[in-house]
Amino acid sequence: RNEATGETQLDDVVRRQSESMQTNVEHYLKRAQMVARAQTLGARTELRPVIDGIARMLNRLYDARGVNVSVDGGVGAVFRGEKQDLEEMVGNLMENACKWASSEVLVRVRDTAAALTIDVEDNGKGLSPEEREGALKRGVRLDETTPGTGLGLSIVKELAELHRGSLELGDAELGGLKAQLRFPKP
Repeated sequence: RNEATGETQLDDVVRRQSESMQTNVEHYLKRAQMVARAQTLGARTELRPVIDGIARMLNRLYDARGVNVSVDGGVGAVFRGEKQDLEEMVGNLMENACKWASSEVLVRVRDTAAALTIDVEDNGKGLSPEEREGALKRGVRLDETTPGTGLGLSIVKELAELHRGSLELGDAELGGLKAQLRFPKP
């Protein structure tokens, strides 16, 4: 028995198993939603209004920490998919960047004949190549002191793949982490 928490060893095991089951249920519910949305891949969403809206919200939320979110490029660019999917992917990446940034998050959009690319960069401490690989796995959390399920990046990756795209993590020009969504054009 843990005198500090009042939990027995069995209580601890049951709690951990319950948390694990909850995480899995949430993952499969999200996955089912993604599959259902994939049926509507003919949709088109203008990129900048969505990204600008997320940036405004995050600038308000992270202002007290001195984090500024800016957006470069992408005026007139169109994402081939539902607005909710774009919000889920880009919002997750932008919020993660804000959590880890020292002071700056930059969202850079490039729309070429070959692909639509969305880079989300921060000036935080970044991740090692090993940490980047682990970060994309479902249920992996690199920092247990912050709230979350460890599903965010894996959901972004799966959503990107449903839209024939990819998610890659690398080094940001700002010094921290760069998360890159890339959607090849047909």
